[in-house]
Amino acid sequence: MTLTYTRKVNFYETDAQGIVHHSNYPRYFEECRGFYLENIGLPYHILRDEYNVDVVLLELNIRYMNPLRFGDKFKIEFRLDSIDSYFFSFKYEIYTDKKIAEGFTKHCCVNSQTKRVIKVPKVLKDKMELRDVGRDS
Repeated sequence: MTLTYTRKVNFYETDAQGIVHHSNYPRYFEECRGFYLENIGLPYHILRDEYNVDVVLLELNIRYMNPLRFGDKFKIEFRLDSIDSYFFSFKYEIYTDKKIAEGFTKHCCVNSQTKRVIKVPKVLKDKMELRDVGRDS
């Protein structure tokens, strides 16, 4: 299932030329993941407080195609790309009236207290798998 997250570029996200600095794109992706977890009913604070789980970023890849500028309204279309016992990944595409960037992130779960890698909790995996992994809708 593809979800869409919409946003507007803030002034503080831009450089002296009014273009979004490249370091903001990982933040946009993180906002999408928070939106995704809320959408499936397991926001970060629930994972941490009730399940003792933190989601950790293992890999990040971004391909930049066109710039975003201050005031631009944009959307990020993203989806869960894969999931197994220990890892899951997302794909992202950022658009205005044209494609701005695309990206990929890979994650695992860790115990909030020990910081040791754990299997993706069943409650999380079950809800993620209900989203038709790897398929657009």
